[in-house]
Amino acid sequence: MNFIKRGFLGITRKKGKSLILLAVIFILGNLISGAVSIQQSTDNVESTIKEKLGSSATVELDYEAIDELSEAELMDLEIQDVDIDLIKQIGGLSYVKYYDYSMPTYLGSENIESYQDEEMGEEVITHGPSMDFMLKGINYAPVLDFKEEKGKLVDGRVFTEEEIDEGDSVTIISKKLAEKNNLHVGDTFTLDSAVYDFDENGEEDLIGSRDVVLEIIGIFEPSSIKEDQDENPENGMMDMMDSEYQNTMYVPNEVVIAEENYQMEQLMQADEAFAAMLEEEEVTFENYTPIFVLNNPEDSEAFEEEVAPLLPELYTVVSATDQYDSISGPIDSMSKLAKYVLIASVIATVLITGLVVLLFLRDRKHELGIYLSLGEKRARVVGQILIEVMVIAFIGLTISLFSGKILAEQVSDTMMKADDHEPSFEDMMFVGEMQTNMTTDDVIDSYEVNLNASYIIGFYVISLLTILISTAIPLVYIVRLNPKKILM
Repeated sequence: MNFIKRGFLGITRKKGKSLILLAVIFILGNLISGAVSIQQSTDNVESTIKEKLGSSATVELDYEAIDELSEAELMDLEIQDVDIDLIKQIGGLSYVKYYDYSMPTYLGSENIESYQDEEMGEEVITHGPSMDFMLKGINYAPVLDFKEEKGKLVDGRVFTEEEIDEGDSVTIISKKLAEKNNLHVGDTFTLDSAVYDFDENGEEDLIGSRDVVLEIIGIFEPSSIKEDQDENPENGMMDMMDSEYQNTMYVPNEVVIAEENYQMEQLMQADEAFAAMLEEEEVTFENYTPIFVLNNPEDSEAFEEEVAPLLPELYTVVSATDQYDSISGPIDSMSKLAKYVLIASVIATVLITGLVVLLFLRDRKHELGIYLSLGEKRARVVGQILIEVMVIAFIGLTISLFSGKILAEQVSDTMMKADDHEPSFEDMMFVGEMQTNMTTDDVIDSYEVNLNASYIIGFYVISLLTILISTAIPLVYIVRLNPKKILM
């Protein structure tokens, strides 16, 4: 009789033992299925969240390294600026898709009113001159924030290269700010570039002022603020971020530089000691914040390695994807648990299944001895046993594929509820130009256990390979059988 047919008959003829082996594999398969499912899901969450965080990177001071300096080292510390030439050198690397460098300043206005979110309740009370509007200087004409979908242009146009190079007095403002002041594309408005000093009594003294007239060439609308925020006290911080962005005005960098120089000139004229100090130290007022958008998030590590040697002392590269670690607590816990469970499940499957198969083979030694004495090749006898075990294993694993998914969902839900907490200020990530209001809850919401192709293939490969190894070990017993001794 064909050994394949004998294998299938062996399954049906010994139903009790087949059911025992099926139950063992089903139980162990649930553990492997659940572990593989959680592992696959956590990996998917990481890639999804990092994709949402984007592939941007910036260069900033390494404050942790500065904190580790001694007092003597701090006294002698001279921090270099990241100049435009270095920014352009980094921007020319193959990892960079496009880049920008920005310089901001804050101005007030008696001509227009700033936007305040009504949900914030009472208006913020400020002391001293009001500087409600942030002029965000840019060098990348298409506007990097629009490219990265932090905002979107809803009317008008972006800058031209000529406007950026010449420092024309043109701007792009938010839709809500435009609506509040009944402004449209083509209109002009005036900001106040006021310079204040403080006397011995701490009273503010206006020492200079000039008008900054800007023409609106475009209107944008933020697209990164969540619309499904519940009534949470911590959402006030997100409202503040929204209000600040609504009061942001995009202008060429040269517009910002002109106002910074004007204000410093006024201060130097009013205070000779201050002017002498600046001249002695050769202080420059052009401090840019660079933003580099990489081709994909996976380039972050290679980009950091290549940029690090180019940077001045005490500077470091910060990537948007680095921020994932600060909000991935529950997912990391599940990933570690899944890894340990998977290792333990594989070891347990090899030991338990191997022991069960060995016991069954010992009970069938007379049957196996007869096959061998009749001239059946040992390889065909081994093949028969493998067919019996692998068919039962495939059935048990297929059932556990679905029950293991349910188990993974229950375990995941329990663990995430245990780690669940309200988003706090610390949960939100602020890294200069790469600020985002993404929290731990966003990571949890992205977690989902799915029966996708990678999960199914991964589960079957790991499980069947484990069963094959656990079966191969007892099969040594067949190879060493002596049919003459068995039948005597």
